[in-house]
Amino acid sequence: MLRHPNRANGRARLIALALIAGTSIVLAPSAFAWPSGDSGDVTLDDFTAKAKDGSAFVIKRAEFANTNLSKDEIVEMLTPDTPEADERALVEKLKADKISIPAIDITAKDGTKIHIHDLSASNVDGGNVEKLEFAGMEASGTDDGAPVSVKSGALRLEGLNLAEALKAIGAPADAAQKGRLSHLTWESLDIVAPDKESGPGKTIHVAFASIELRGDYAGDALKQGSTKLTGLIIEPSPDSEFGKNLADLGYSRVELAMVIGANYQADAKKFSLDELTIEGAKMGAFGLKANFGDIDPGLFGTDNDARMQALLGCSISSLEIKVVNSGLFEKTLALYAKQQGATPDALRQQWSAMTGQMAPLFLGGDPSALKVAAEAQKFIASPKNLTISLKAKNGALKASDFMAISDPAAFASKLDIAAAANQ
Repeated sequence: MLRHPNRANGRARLIALALIAGTSIVLAPSAFAWPSGDSGDVTLDDFTAKAKDGSAFVIKRAEFANTNLSKDEIVEMLTPDTPEADERALVEKLKADKISIPAIDITAKDGTKIHIHDLSASNVDGGNVEKLEFAGMEASGTDDGAPVSVKSGALRLEGLNLAEALKAIGAPADAAQKGRLSHLTWESLDIVAPDKESGPGKTIHVAFASIELRGDYAGDALKQGSTKLTGLIIEPSPDSEFGKNLADLGYSRVELAMVIGANYQADAKKFSLDELTIEGAKMGAFGLKANFGDIDPGLFGTDNDARMQALLGCSISSLEIKVVNSGLFEKTLALYAKQQGATPDALRQQWSAMTGQMAPLFLGGDPSALKVAAEAQKFIASPKNLTISLKAKNGALKASDFMAISDPAAFASKLDIAAAANQ
């Protein structure tokens, strides 16, 4: 099965699979197990590490400039079955001006093969890395006998801080919460894997053209962050249930792009979701903006209890939702009309009438309900775009205010609600 090689490949995982784990801030605590030197240079040639289970890790050449580890320590770190505590100690000790590894080949005990080329790291110091990058990666293996393939383009991580993550003990996910990353760029990723839920022989193809992440932290708190994803493709087998459902809507695959931007002001305890936009090719787009208050820095920390307490203390002052149609509405309307044995125009009129009745009910008879219903009906009649905005009348809605959501009239009275269609 194509997955991280086991501990025998711990060194491989350290160096090589930082690539996969390193796509997000959630790098495993051991994701940086390659060595660095003392105040000298160390070079390894034709290094092969084999584990007791038969897996292997091969480096033709590796150079460590100005490293604080000896060659023996480097070999120990890269040798399979080194006790984890010893490995962790060496990683925390690790320093190097630069690490260069032109090629890494990993073969797991189940036959999984991973090849990483042109991997390098600069200014490595006890879990802090100025820059880590590789030019590409290919992997192949099986999942219950079915083939799996992964191909990656260039990946670059900047401002990687794993100092606290390396000290964490437990599951990689626990340590990952302590990791920090200021900038990530990934040019491409393409995965073909079996779709077990759809049955034997079915596959799922997932790929993206590029992804970029930025994060600026003050301690554990996010000050500002952004994510941009382009060319996301989800393509199922045509004869799978997912594939058939897409075909019913007139699509063979889903093509998406996403942009996320956020800002946190720790002193003011304010968090703004400046943009969250998901756009589908020949579908449309969904956008969301929001402003939150009373956001304690503990929400961005690693203590689960503190995070939950901070979440319960949050408030929200405004929310805006925007829907842009580029074909999905008409395709959905046609599909439901066919299923109900009705014409699209008849179903459109039914949806419009239902909206006119239900919106006032959901909003508890608030005077703005009729305006919202009218704009929604305008969108249904000519689906171009629809924006709905909510603002708290008294500045912000507290968690306790949401307890009144079971009483639509009481809840709606706390909000200014507006809608605008096709503008």
